Amino acid sequence: METMNLLKPEILNQLSTLLGLKLSIARRAADLRNFQFGEIRKVDKGTVGEYALHIQCPWRIEGPTGMVTGRSDLWEPAEMGENFDWDEWDYEKTENLQDRKIGELLQGFDAETHSYINNTDILIVEDVKSDAVGGAEIYLSGGYRIVIFPDGVQGEHWRIFRPKSEEEHFVVEGIHESV
Repeated sequence: METMNLLKPEILNQLSTLLGLKLSIARRAADLRNFQFGEIRKVDKGTVGEYALHIQCPWRIEGPTGMVTGRSDLWEPAEMGENFDWDEWDYEKTENLQDRKIGELLQGFDAETHSYINNTDILIVEDVKSDAVGGAEIYLSGGYRIVIFPDGVQGEHWRIFRPKSEEEHFVVEGIHESV
C-alpha cells in the first residue's frame, strides 16, 4: 500500500512538466500510442517534441461533446464499404478509426514521419491529475483531455520522458496491492 500512496504525487510531479505545452505530435508503433508535447524539433530520423508520452494501456481522448477516440478504435476500420472483408483488413495497412479521429482532431499530417501534427490553436496542457493505481488525466485547452487507465497488474502501462535525452524515463508499471 505504501507504493500506491507514493505513486499519485510522483505521477503529478512528472506530468506537471507538460503544463503550458501543446500536444504537438501523435504517432504510434503497432498499438503503442505516442503523444509528443511542446516545441517540435528535427532529429536524426524524424521529429520529436520536448516530452514524449508512450501509452500501452487503455486510454481515450475526450472532447467537449464526448469521446473523440480511444485505444480500441485502433482495431476498427475507418470505413466499411459494401464489400468490406474482415479477413483482408489490417489496421496497419488500411486506415483505422483511431488514426482517422486523431488526424481530424490535430488537422495535420507529416507523411515523412508518419505523424499527425497539431495545426490547431488548441490542445495545450492546462492541468494534470493522477490516481493511486497509475491512472492519469491530462486536461487540454478547447475542452479536451487524455485519460489513461491501467487495467492490469503486470507490465508497462505508460511512460513519460524527454526524447533524445540522457534523462531517466518515468515508467508506470505493475501496480497492484498484495492480497
